[in-house]
Amino acid sequence: MHSNLTTTEQQYDAARCNALDLADQHFNLLVSGPSPLALDGAVIGHGLPARDIDLRELRALLLHPATELSARDAAWRELVRRSRSDGPAWTIGCVGVAMPGLKQIAARLLRGLSAAHAEDVISTLLTAFVAGLASVDLERHSVAPRLLWAAKRAAVKTCRQAASCVPLPAETLSVIAPRPAGGHEDLVLADAVRQGVITPEEAELIGVTRLEKVPLSAFARERGEVPRRLYDRRERAEKRLTAAIQDGKVTANSAGLDRNLCW
Repeated sequence: MHSNLTTTEQQYDAARCNALDLADQHFNLLVSGPSPLALDGAVIGHGLPARDIDLRELRALLLHPATELSARDAAWRELVRRSRSDGPAWTIGCVGVAMPGLKQIAARLLRGLSAAHAEDVISTLLTAFVAGLASVDLERHSVAPRLLWAAKRAAVKTCRQAASCVPLPAETLSVIAPRPAGGHEDLVLADAVRQGVITPEEAELIGVTRLEKVPLSAFARERGEVPRRLYDRRERAEKRLTAAIQDGKVTANSAGLDRNLCW
């Protein structure tokens, strides 16, 4: 393993998840050579360079903190349209542009899973992301976050079904609960929804703004909400979640793993 790999990449590499690796290889082929897959920045606008931007460069631009949210949404709308109209190459292109986010999700979900279970989770993650390209509402804000969140939710379901017990990571739910909870943070949120402690919308709010570290102000702006309302909503949901965790009602390992999650 190269010494310059990030922690997320090291965790992901250890899981040996071939489905994402294969997609990444195909993406690299599509953005290499004399005619790489590219979008016209002049058409997208919103401050992107007014020239052809190959998708590898576009990915870097969209990840840069200086890039406006409006530019990210405009680029992703065009990527999804191309996936719908121009064939499989553009679907792979979408996966490749989203790869950092997909691998980050994978690295967090796969802790403690066997290689076979990890492959199932990765397959679900990738399949759900691709399915989302055909159905995501392009009239709404936050195209990429919504695609990733839906894929993550599907992968969490598979993770729960694949593992009857997920070891408690050292970092646990410190950003949500004041003391260690009973399991993996994503699975805890899923179980809280299933138990009726929080709603799917509250789980998304907590997951995106706490676990994914998206600023609440940006989350509110993307959804046309008042930040203070979302702050209060999150605070109320987290109080219920904390109480349920402390009471042992909500964990990553609750009974009923064979039931379908509702979120």
